Amino acid sequence: MLLRIIILLVLILVLPDAYIYLLYIRKWTTSKAKRLLWFLPAALLFLAMIIIICTNDMKPDHQVWASTFMLVCLLMFAPKALFAVFDGIGHIVKNHIFRRCFRIIGMTLAMFSAFLICYGYFIGRHQYVVHQQTFYFSDLPQAFDGYRIAQFSDFHAGTFRDGNEDDVKTIVNLINNQRCNAIVFTGDIVNHQSTELDGMKRDLKHLSAPDGVYSVMGNHDYSMYIKYDNEQEREADVEEIHRKERSYGWNLLLNENRVIRHGRDSIAIVGVENDGLPPWPSLGDLPKATEGLRKGTFCVLLSHDPTHWRRSVVPDTDIQLTLSGHTHAGQFKVMGWSPVSLKYDEWSGAYCEGTQILNISDGIGAVLFPFRFGAWPEINVITLKKRQHTSSSRQ
Repeated sequence: MLLRIIILLVLILVLPDAYIYLLYIRKWTTSKAKRLLWFLPAALLFLAMIIIICTNDMKPDHQVWASTFMLVCLLMFAPKALFAVFDGIGHIVKNHIFRRCFRIIGMTLAMFSAFLICYGYFIGRHQYVVHQQTFYFSDLPQAFDGYRIAQFSDFHAGTFRDGNEDDVKTIVNLINNQRCNAIVFTGDIVNHQSTELDGMKRDLKHLSAPDGVYSVMGNHDYSMYIKYDNEQEREADVEEIHRKERSYGWNLLLNENRVIRHGRDSIAIVGVENDGLPPWPSLGDLPKATEGLRKGTFCVLLSHDPTHWRRSVVPDTDIQLTLSGHTHAGQFKVMGWSPVSLKYDEWSGAYCEGTQILNISDGIGAVLFPFRFGAWPEINVITLKKRQHTSSSRQ
């Protein structure tokens, strides 16, 4: 796996540079020194990659360097690659005018991509938005008509350890200001390790709602991306994540449920452990999670991985509303499209299957690239309404 990543990164760095060198650089200058300078940035990035691979253990203090390296690689690669692709198309077409047009298109897209990446890093990942959503259910208990749930997902604490720790307080205040009946967190509180949360308790413990704060585990919360000496060390770190979430006053649901009562009516918040496709952990247990609930209980299921809904929730249960995260909408969305849509059938927003609804949050943190564009970091405010039909809307 590591070898494939190295080969991919080398190709990403070398191919666009090689194309531009062969067609342009070597024609612009006969100086060997100046020609070699063209490859200097790629060589330095390659050296940085070797250092990171050899020394980086993905502990919180080191994640900033790794994510910054990935962003610089993206900034170096994307503009050159776009120019090379369109300029290459132009060279295939023998017409001189078409060749010039494609070259201009390539240059324009290259400059735009550089702007987009810089915007996503400096502004986009801090551009917090609130999405108001309303879901209608015919079997919603009357006392819960108008019930409001604040959902946030994919916090990825390591996101904020690069000098943006104050964003945690901003997020907490933004959620609390929605004044919802309940708050739910749908997994991935860390990138890799429990120590990312050090120093964040003072803010996260202030999340509050009349009916409580509920959370589940995401794939990143099982410390699967860190190399440990033994399995016991990994399990201890997972337990530390459990302990910290509970110390914030959150109800961490590990294949469990909690019943919320308003007068004689009630709904259940059901939480499963991460249930994903390989290589993600598949630890969800719906029968155990719904144990003790009366048949026909209105359920809000928290399940980090949205593929769980189509695989198990829809065919095996009548759970009315499932809330998920995981995809981040690729952290990039333009005109309703994201590259992540090539991998997931359900990847952002609301989906219906009969009377059952899935809502996927775009998440609020970032992983791998400290960047967001279009798929802004979001909080979802979900209002449950009682109607004689089932529908959904996203604003």
